[in-house]
Amino acid sequence: MFKVNKTPEPKFFQEFKKKHLLSNWNQYDSYRDIKQQLREYSLFEEQELCCPYCEIEIDVDTSETEHIKPKDLFPNEFQNFNNLIVACKSSKRCGNSKGSQWSSDFINPVLENPQDFLTYDIKTGEVKPKNSIGIDHEKAKVTIDMLNLNDKRLADARKNFILGNRYSIDYLEPEGEFRTLKEFMIENKDSIASV
Repeated sequence: MFKVNKTPEPKFFQEFKKKHLLSNWNQYDSYRDIKQQLREYSLFEEQELCCPYCEIEIDVDTSETEHIKPKDLFPNEFQNFNNLIVACKSSKRCGNSKGSQWSSDFINPVLENPQDFLTYDIKTGEVKPKNSIGIDHEKAKVTIDMLNLNDKRLADARKNFILGNRYSIDYLEPEGEFRTLKEFMIENKDSIASV
């Protein structure tokens, strides 16, 4: 999970909201162009074409707009640009797993840096809490569980990535898929090379 550095709200979205006084997100279904434009903007300008939750590469067709604070529980946040990110549409993980669940302990990737809370198990490919006790541990557990970040498919993909790159750590490109895992591998290259 990586931090999303939001840009100022784009002018096209500001103008759309002024012109169309919508009262809920479902009304956006009549304006598919603006939804696509928002996804494209976030993917290219803020997220480097990756889901900020699981860090897999996505595009406009394999993604959806994710409300960090669920639109059903926080109706006044449905078009708050800082509450919108783009996530993968993968079944049983990320935004699909989170659905309308909410907890004040959820790590908001726009307001907090997930790397302050999360780390990796290099043997299993699982995401785990960085701290063993305390509120940071609880936030990590809640977020991992809510997003199903240790879905077997994801853990296996991360484990394969670690094993496939453990001898070429110095040549990893920081952008793209598994960005924070790459950073973790570079920081811990001596212990990873011995796996």
